[in-house]
Amino acid sequence: MMDNKPVPPSLKDQGYFLGRYLVASLLFFGNVFNYMLRVNINFAITAMVVSNPNATNGSTPIVDDTCGFEDIEEDQDAYDGIFEWDEWTQGMITGSFFWGYIITQIPGGRLAEKVGGRLVYGGCMTFTALLTFLIPVAAHAGSGTLIAIRFMLGLSEGATFPALSTLVASWCPPIERSFFNTFTHIGAQFGIVLTYPLCALLIQNLGWEFAFYIPAAMTLVWSVAWFVFVTNSPKDHRWVSETERDYILASLGNTENTKTQAVPIRSILTSVPVLALVITTFGDGWGFYTLLTELPQYMKIMLKKDMNSNALSSALPYLGFMAMGVCLSIVGDILRQRGVVSTTTFRKLATGLGQLGPAVCLFILTWVKCDKAATSGLLIAAVAMQVGKYKGHLVKIRGICPRLWSKTSEILNFYDGDLEGDLAGHSLGPRLNMPLIFTLYNREVGRTSLIYSLYNNIYL
Repeated sequence: MMDNKPVPPSLKDQGYFLGRYLVASLLFFGNVFNYMLRVNINFAITAMVVSNPNATNGSTPIVDDTCGFEDIEEDQDAYDGIFEWDEWTQGMITGSFFWGYIITQIPGGRLAEKVGGRLVYGGCMTFTALLTFLIPVAAHAGSGTLIAIRFMLGLSEGATFPALSTLVASWCPPIERSFFNTFTHIGAQFGIVLTYPLCALLIQNLGWEFAFYIPAAMTLVWSVAWFVFVTNSPKDHRWVSETERDYILASLGNTENTKTQAVPIRSILTSVPVLALVITTFGDGWGFYTLLTELPQYMKIMLKKDMNSNALSSALPYLGFMAMGVCLSIVGDILRQRGVVSTTTFRKLATGLGQLGPAVCLFILTWVKCDKAATSGLLIAAVAMQVGKYKGHLVKIRGICPRLWSKTSEILNFYDGDLEGDLAGHSLGPRLNMPLIFTLYNREVGRTSLIYSLYNNIYL
């Protein structure tokens, strides 16, 4: 049978300037700022709260000197905040983002299909930036006000990734979809890598408030570029060459017609393969958000790292995530091209790496305790191996339901960040002020390790 897929034209024929790569680049930086605005508080809160609020009341300190680490001295002023929020309140502040994030996932995807991903993604990011400017004011007004603002941030950002899927479906030839998704989504990890050192720099020189002001201002600058250079479809883009436009539209075929089809929600939710992916995604998301939310606090409270060391140690795991993603892509392509493994086998291996790898690292972490070097290495490895999900179970959804993959992805994204993002934010908070904090941290990372292992076995 003849292959009717269009042959990609040469770079010269497309006019050298490729509009789809411009859109991909702006999506990459959009995701950088997307994560920058959602995780900056994870680090900034270490400088916003009083270092030991319970000590002022004559009660037991938050952390006993279990390991005999020297107290932080050079950055004590930067760490010593003004808000006497206990750990439960801090968990509410960081976790409330996901309350709103849950609500707008599926409606955001439907809205993007109706009015276009450009308006939804760009509009939500702009509104998120404006809300971020209000965080310092909200913090001074009280924890309840700050929780409300974080909830609204979640509402705004909840529609961004469904809108991204809509844009990718409209701009990306199927043969390039793996690259597009990897490139655009890796912007989220790059955003984390940038955020923690940037927050440390701003807090030490300007104050914790600027850890919100500067990223919000940067996002508004990006928003201007977004609305100038991005359109919903290559058909509407003024700078896309006719050759590139024809190639994209021909490669997409009649997929745009599927947007008007009724979505078989019942069939999707009762599909055994989809349910296996949902369960696997929940396990992955629990581990990812437990580490993302707790790392800066762990570095400050447990390992007593100064602010600069904290920023570097909290960012390095996500730099490892990016590096591992590149390596896994190259190795996977080579193995499949040489016929060493099938695509299905590789995806199972990648899922195993992304689930069992962190599980093993977190299990070992419960034993090394006071070894700073071993702890840092294990955390870097645990986060880095999580990239397996982008080559494993999160890619599998396109093979299960290719015409409805964007709709099904919205359901998976609910479990990959929304539900367990809130749960992870509260899993440690109410217990951090207990004397046996090392035991409790070990119990939590042990539970996370068990969840990783169990849900990986369900997928396999």
